[in-house]
Amino acid sequence: MAYSPLAMGLLTGKYQAPGGGPPAARLNRYRGRYAEAESRYGPKPNVREAVAAYCALAAEAGLSPVQMALRFVLSRPLVSCAVIGATNPDQLAELLVAAEPGWGSGTGSAVSEGSGGRGEGAQWLPAEVLEAIDRIHMQHPNPTP
Repeated sequence: MAYSPLAMGLLTGKYQAPGGGPPAARLNRYRGRYAEAESRYGPKPNVREAVAAYCALAAEAGLSPVQMALRFVLSRPLVSCAVIGATNPDQLAELLVAAEPGWGSGTGSAVSEGSGGRGEGAQWLPAEVLEAIDRIHMQHPNPTP
């Protein structure tokens, strides 16, 4: 089971905005009151660079950052589910669509078959996107340990 596949919302890209993102966003709403989140997901240079690279890759692939992040997590062989947190119905709807294997149009290039975490042969992300994710991870290893 994977928790926080969006890294407390960082992988949505919303905190990249000038001023640190929307005031109602979780990391902003609870600033100063959520020690674990601030120490783990707080503003560090490698976090901003990694998120920017992942968001750029998602855009290139025709995905939202949310779709790419959740689909990556669910593609891992030992992951059977992901614990998500949505603060509004629109966020939940996007997460539920992203969590469906083989979700079809708008995914960029052809999706590769493989042993996805949530079932044999599940379709999650194109092989070239998975390879690009690995390259970004090598450049920005473990930004939010």
